[in-house]
Amino acid sequence: MTELSFQPGRANLPAGSVDYACAGEGPPLFYLHPAAGFRVTPPVERLARRFRVIAPVVPGFDGTPMLNGVATVAGIADVYAGLIDALAGGRAAVVGQSLGAWVGAWLAIRHAAKVEPLILASPAGLRPPSMPPLSFDPAVMARQLYSHPERRPPETKTPEQLAANRKALAHYGIGTAWDAELDRRLGEIGCLTLVVHGTKDVRVPVEAVRKMRREIPHAHLVYVHDAAHAIETDQPERVGALYEDFLARGEAFVVNAGRAPEVL
Repeated sequence: MTELSFQPGRANLPAGSVDYACAGEGPPLFYLHPAAGFRVTPPVERLARRFRVIAPVVPGFDGTPMLNGVATVAGIADVYAGLIDALAGGRAAVVGQSLGAWVGAWLAIRHAAKVEPLILASPAGLRPPSMPPLSFDPAVMARQLYSHPERRPPETKTPEQLAANRKALAHYGIGTAWDAELDRRLGEIGCLTLVVHGTKDVRVPVEAVRKMRREIPHAHLVYVHDAAHAIETDQPERVGALYEDFLARGEAFVVNAGRAPEVL
């Protein structure tokens, strides 16, 4: 099997320049990274064997500059809508993990015609304020992110990039983990949606994903056994197969879980 290499790119949009990585051929798919920044996980690499995967970097993450006037998760979604126009002809499948799922949900609400279908994995943004606040202490996060810490990949980002990511988290208000407006507007997500939740994820409450399943009109909810918040690292084969099957079959994936067909 040929090894895939993600190539860097930069798009000059009205809001400013946005960096991205791209690999693969086929229908366009936008992969939206979690708060740790973009990494090529096995499920992402698997997607790039069927799709042209475009993975934008949230402005301010991984050493990229902030964009003037973009200071919310919904604002990031607006920027990405322009990127879909520039790189995917105005419409694409969207897969988001954690922070990326938060952005993806807003993208489907504010720019509905540009998204179909949508996968929200370990979706952040709906942890209610009645719950204990999320800890960003590295030791606590290490315990909460991984059910299988031995599968954690080695850190490849520089200390400067990691510091920039923490600064960007504060800039966008991501540390609050609660988006009241998103909570009210889930019903506006009209595209076919798959919500994926690890059975050992303590950072995203199960009530949040159940609410998504209830309120998003065309949503399916799948639990991945023995996975914590970093679901693509904990269970790469299961998650990769789930992504692929849903994207290939659409509604039919819940009926026939056999080998995924070729994407038309």
